[in-house]
Amino acid sequence: MIDISRCYYTTIHSQTLSTDGRFLFCGSNFGEIFLFSVERITSCNATDSPPMELDKLPTIPLQTLSVTDRCPIYSLSFHKDFLIVGLNGEICGFQWSSKAGTIGKKAWTVKLPAPPESADMSEVNYLWLNAKDDMLYAGCGDNVLYAVSLEDGKVCREFHGHTDYIHCVTGCAGKLATASEDGSVLLWDGRQKTSYAKIEPHKKPALQRSEFGRWQGTVAMTEDWLVCGGGPRFSLWHLRSLDCTADFDFPDRLHVCGFVDDLIYAGGDYRKFYQYNFNGDVTAEIPTSGSSVYSVALQTEPYRFMSIAGASAHIDVCTNFSYRDIVLNTYIKH
Repeated sequence: MIDISRCYYTTIHSQTLSTDGRFLFCGSNFGEIFLFSVERITSCNATDSPPMELDKLPTIPLQTLSVTDRCPIYSLSFHKDFLIVGLNGEICGFQWSSKAGTIGKKAWTVKLPAPPESADMSEVNYLWLNAKDDMLYAGCGDNVLYAVSLEDGKVCREFHGHTDYIHCVTGCAGKLATASEDGSVLLWDGRQKTSYAKIEPHKKPALQRSEFGRWQGTVAMTEDWLVCGGGPRFSLWHLRSLDCTADFDFPDRLHVCGFVDDLIYAGGDYRKFYQYNFNGDVTAEIPTSGSSVYSVALQTEPYRFMSIAGASAHIDVCTNFSYRDIVLNTYIKH
């Protein structure tokens, strides 16, 4: 029997897609993972689809896996045949069967070094995968970025430099970027232990929003550009010169951002998800089910698919990236 309160108090903190793009995984504040079929979701809004029984709808999970009752699932990733889950002080791999479309048993665990003060602070807030090198990067609550080799499961590098916990990690072309509660975005070369550049948006008067604080909650990058946001205004930076070239009107705090189709997207503590061009003009406003957005999963192949999740048991899906056309339900109210 579903605890009815979960329909009202669920928050989706993390999402990831399977390597073949056919399945979506969503991690909740209750330590559960919901599995959806992207294939079925994208075909369900075809006009000639026959009506279905409630428990066979593609908008409800194929599987709900209870992973832990100790902590929310803040981070997910996927590599080869494993769904990768970030927990408190450890990263776990769950066996995945693409043929059956099911999450299996826990297959491996990587323990992160315990922080000196308190083990409570080493929650894995964000996972970013470099699939080409079989390397997983974990941004954690102990202010450290860990590089984990997925070949042997060992922590092979630690990146120290932040003075508060890391919210977000991204990478491109051998470079990494981390966004932190300390108000900075640090840029790293994946082969070096120290950062080579620092961006501090709160120190620019045009970007300051003192009512929201200095923290940086999200960062995304291409070879030439970087966007970041949190408390200060959402901003675009040129990576070679480290100049801020544009800022964007996002009304509240930011938790997610990224690049898609020559556009920039952003979400946070606001009931709309925004897309902008590089000049800072709004190109799309997408209403969201929750009052805050904490996670976005996005792909262009084999299915064009973007799912937006946050402070709601519902997940908003955009198959054309400019408006919401499907809403997923993590629980069914019978």
